[in-house]
Amino acid sequence: MPIQHFRVVYDGDAVSDGEMDVGQLASSLLALGKLIEQAENIRSGESGRVRVRVKSDIQTGSFDVGISIHVADAVLDWLKNDGQPLATLLSLLGIHVMGVSKGVVQLVRWMRGRRVSSQTVESGKTTIEVEDGEKIEVNPLVARMATDPLIRTQLEKFTAPLREDGVQQIRFEDSDKRVSETITEDEQDAFTVTGDLEPSSTARFEATYQIKRLFFERGRKWRLYNGSQTIQAEITDEKFWKQIDRSEATFAKDDYLVCLVRMDQWITPSGLKMEYVIEQVLEHRTPPKQINLV
Repeated sequence: MPIQHFRVVYDGDAVSDGEMDVGQLASSLLALGKLIEQAENIRSGESGRVRVRVKSDIQTGSFDVGISIHVADAVLDWLKNDGQPLATLLSLLGIHVMGVSKGVVQLVRWMRGRRVSSQTVESGKTTIEVEDGEKIEVNPLVARMATDPLIRTQLEKFTAPLREDGVQQIRFEDSDKRVSETITEDEQDAFTVTGDLEPSSTARFEATYQIKRLFFERGRKWRLYNGSQTIQAEITDEKFWKQIDRSEATFAKDDYLVCLVRMDQWITPSGLKMEYVIEQVLEHRTPPKQINLV
């Protein structure tokens, strides 16, 4: 039975000891399998042609999983007229780029949630123009896959570990462990399905959050805790950022922010999604000092 192998490596502080949360891993790998199978359905127009299997291979300092794609016996005749179909499939997805300049992963990253304003097909290429006027040329199958709701949903689920604390990157490697593509935590928003949809509802409220993880680069999402829930939120308060730029704001462990928060909700193919934005930092507080009872 023809087989194509590649590797998926989850890397970061949370997996440096070669361990990873089983639920997080299972959900991500299950989504990757469905993503590959749906991509082949689109490519061939038939279902059930490939199956994705896992070969565990834990490496020190990361969590490394071997992936194999198997061609169903019933479609072996397909190989006679299709060259290297599995390699082509991975290339179209952007897992291993071969023969196409950009696959689904690269196109979705480039789009960054921007709405598509037009698509035109000419000379075997699809030209995609997004809302700000930027354009890109891709294989027509790549364009179709990148706008397929099931593929986008599974791509979001596959990259979900990047939205958890401690997983900084997911990378693809070939069977010789040569890196072919890397998705980092900074790019996680590009792979969510909410980027090009209008929110179904928006709410604003004041809340106090304890800082669990912060970044000094604009656009990065801070990890904040309100006593019962941990959220990731971008801070868009320009006055707050200017204070940081002038070193007027300093931070210590477990500081608090009193914030004006915007919560957006979307109805997506995979269910209800929420995102948070800190529109204004009203107050920056340090933790209360312990009371000395003696």
